[in-house]
Amino acid sequence: MQEYQIKVGEIDRNFDTIATLPTQLPEQSILVSSLEKQWAAAESQGNRLFATQDSAAQQGSGAEAIQLQRDLKQISDNIQRIKYKLTAFQNDKNIEEAQIVRERVRQLVTLIFSMALALASICAYALSRSILVPLQYLEQGVKHLGEGDFAHRIQLNTKDEFARLAATFNVMAARLAQTQNDLERLATLDGLTEVYNRREFNRWLTISVERSHREAEPVSLIMVDIDHFKRLNDNYGHQVGDQALQSVAQILKQAVRPGDLVSRYGGEEFSVILPQATSADSMVVAERIRESIQDTPIALASEERIDLTASLGVATFLMDDDTEISLLHRADQALYQAKASGRNRVCQAPLICLKNSA
Repeated sequence: MQEYQIKVGEIDRNFDTIATLPTQLPEQSILVSSLEKQWAAAESQGNRLFATQDSAAQQGSGAEAIQLQRDLKQISDNIQRIKYKLTAFQNDKNIEEAQIVRERVRQLVTLIFSMALALASICAYALSRSILVPLQYLEQGVKHLGEGDFAHRIQLNTKDEFARLAATFNVMAARLAQTQNDLERLATLDGLTEVYNRREFNRWLTISVERSHREAEPVSLIMVDIDHFKRLNDNYGHQVGDQALQSVAQILKQAVRPGDLVSRYGGEEFSVILPQATSADSMVVAERIRESIQDTPIALASEERIDLTASLGVATFLMDDDTEISLLHRADQALYQAKASGRNRVCQAPLICLKNSA
């Protein structure tokens, strides 16, 4: 009964969270309505089962209780998927709106500059140096903006209309710079863990391997997989699972060397690219990561602490490899061996495993 009440509370909170999200996904109302109907039916069934006082009737409802548990898990998973879809849709909308704002600002700057040039052409015979110089600054500012230099600012030591125009230009340039930063951040980082996403990992792995070929320097790759992550989600819910992913991402950023690249590869799996790292170097970093994850439990709101462990696969690029695909394949094989050997350990291609000291 207590477990049922906890699950009911979690599902209700997730429905409340979905209701507060500003995103209006086209199919959101249909998905939420369908889920609400499933939830109403499951909740009605649960209330009826747990309200039964007759022991014989309770024993006869065992199959219904099992089906109820399955329905609750399916509803919880579907709610989580909707939340992820809403968040992804909102990110896409943010990017689209930022691009629209950027284009409108560009058009406004062009219009202001065109008007200034038209005024200058009409009144050319009356212009003096006090007007021509500010116009030149404005022209240079627009040129910098058109070339993508959003850090450029116009400095005019006057108190006339041109100074106010320059101040307006500087405000718009600052907004464009912020928009550019936001777009770059959305395009390169994983929204949950704030480390590089899979696309950035693929790009940097290609760059690192090409540099290794060109400069005859080693490059290593570490694949990190959280142990028993599905069990964690099933037992504590996806919110705790998200907390675990965020915790491991922070541990990775603190445990690696300066210049190493941490990415979320997918699901509960992370990757670390180590430029100029030998086999021995990468094993030291991998073992440090494993120990840090093992020694850093996550704390729940109920003050309960959950221990985490991870399995790691390590591979170093060989100069006779054709592409980065072989490096990734060998790191995956080493990770699989670490899982098969008992988890919470580091294995290095060609399949040499370092047992943990726990």
